[in-house]
Amino acid sequence: MNPDTPSLTERAPSLDRDGRAAYRVPSTDWSVSTAVVEAVAEVADRDPLAENFVLYDAIDPDALDCIFADHGNEASRTSGRVVFDFQGCRVEVHADGDLVVFEPSDSEDVRRSSAQSV
Repeated sequence: MNPDTPSLTERAPSLDRDGRAAYRVPSTDWSVSTAVVEAVAEVADRDPLAENFVLYDAIDPDALDCIFADHGNEASRTSGRVVFDFQGCRVEVHADGDLVVFEPSDSEDVRRSSAQSV
């Protein structure tokens, strides 16, 4: 993480899993997909403008934003989450707006991605 820029993520030791440090992203005015890109770039210490740093390789950003968008007068989502790997980090987006990024695993290939909805 770059010490010269303000941190987007905050360390959340109570959420650590499988030997991987967890970082929570406090609420932002950004879209979910933008918050994911910026948080993963920070946690994985990668350049979000790099050619191989493409969220679409892991999940459709428009679909991700649509799932968690404010739908006006409809009841807000209270359960569910989307979990996927991006740049070696495990990303969890929860219906309540919680966004958690787990640091990259030493054994993972950062180009490999998978997504699942729970």
